[in-house]
Amino acid sequence: MTEIDAFANRDYCDHMTATLRETKAKLSEMVKLASQGQEVVITVHGKEMAKLVPVPSRERRVDREKWLKRLATLRKKTWTGRYGKTAQEIQDEDRADRI
Repeated sequence: MTEIDAFANRDYCDHMTATLRETKAKLSEMVKLASQGQEVVITVHGKEMAKLVPVPSRERRVDREKWLKRLATLRKKTWTGRYGKTAQEIQDEDRADRI
């Protein structure tokens, strides 16, 4: 795919659209575009089915790790020591009402 082809397939949403056939034929080029920050929407019979996107930066992964640590801290602070009903107990109660 040339630069012109990639530009022609872009719309105002700043992503490229490619058919599954085009994607199969030019996968390495599509991966290169995605690695450069370009999103590639893959269509099958005219319907959007998948999206090829760049891998998140390392900074974003670190933010996720911080978020998970904060979540664990919050969970410890708010833990009551009690568990609610299990899914099986809820299901058994619901079924008992029907019998």
